[in-house]
Amino acid sequence: MTAKGWESVTLQVLRYVIEVAACASISEAAKALFISQSTLSTAIKQLEEELGIILFRRNNRGIALSPEGEDFLQFARQIVEQANYLENRYQQKKSSDMLFSVSTQRLPFSVRAFVKLMETIGLEPFDIAIRECPTYEVIHDVEAGRSEIGVLAVQHRYLEIFRKLLHSGGISQHKIHTLSPYVFVRKSHPLAQKNSLSIEELKEYPFITFDQGKNSGSHFTEEIVFYSQLDKIVHVSDRCTKIALVRATDAFSIGPDLVNSNGDKMHAGQQEVCAIPLASQSEQLDILWIEKTSRPLTTTAELYVRLLADQVQHYFAAMPDKPDR
Repeated sequence: MTAKGWESVTLQVLRYVIEVAACASISEAAKALFISQSTLSTAIKQLEEELGIILFRRNNRGIALSPEGEDFLQFARQIVEQANYLENRYQQKKSSDMLFSVSTQRLPFSVRAFVKLMETIGLEPFDIAIRECPTYEVIHDVEAGRSEIGVLAVQHRYLEIFRKLLHSGGISQHKIHTLSPYVFVRKSHPLAQKNSLSIEELKEYPFITFDQGKNSGSHFTEEIVFYSQLDKIVHVSDRCTKIALVRATDAFSIGPDLVNSNGDKMHAGQQEVCAIPLASQSEQLDILWIEKTSRPLTTTAELYVRLLADQVQHYFAAMPDKPDR
């Protein structure tokens, strides 16, 4: 059969075949489908001609599927079931259902804001998502419309590079706060009792950083990186691995936030990681949220942005020995 011949093989015709097979009778199937017997017979005959096979054979008890018909019926059922799933998921979804997606670098305060969002909208129907991913994917998700909001921590000295990159993709950026970076080490780390730490003091310990995939430039990371000054570097792809390594070894991380540290109110009383100010305060991180310029924010996105700003502010207030800014 030619590709053109397949044009008449619609979901409706597939449903006809399924019903005829179930009833073993053209007349009974026509009644169940609320169509005339002649309409159903014509549709089945036309389908058989286009496929070049016989789907049904008549016998003294009515009609029965041929071997080819049995095979065709299996595929027809799969297609119709998938179509029914799509119909239930989208066509029957209430217009009031809340849809929202945010993509973020691996930043705990982004997740905390999402938790608050879920608590706020808990009684309403919703379909929402959060994606923790490398910097380039955050930008791409917003540009492509996969996510309505993106959250980034950008080294202040690279802010202009990001502005131009975002502008070229039709993306607007909004600054929430400027944060000073902290060194994160476990409580039993040899440097854990220090009031501040320099890169020189950290040189002998492994540095854990997030892998950025193909876009591995230092300006793409949500951390302050000192690759040229450090000899031991460990790349990881997720926060759980980073936390596990910091907690279990003398490795360290540098960034704006790390779950399970003394800057994390969600783990109050259970801190296993210390946040120690980085001695070089010349390095700063700008916390931004980004959006597609041409698309107005939904009410849910606006709510998330407010909750995100609150969480960043709470984090800033909780961190020890922070500089005044």
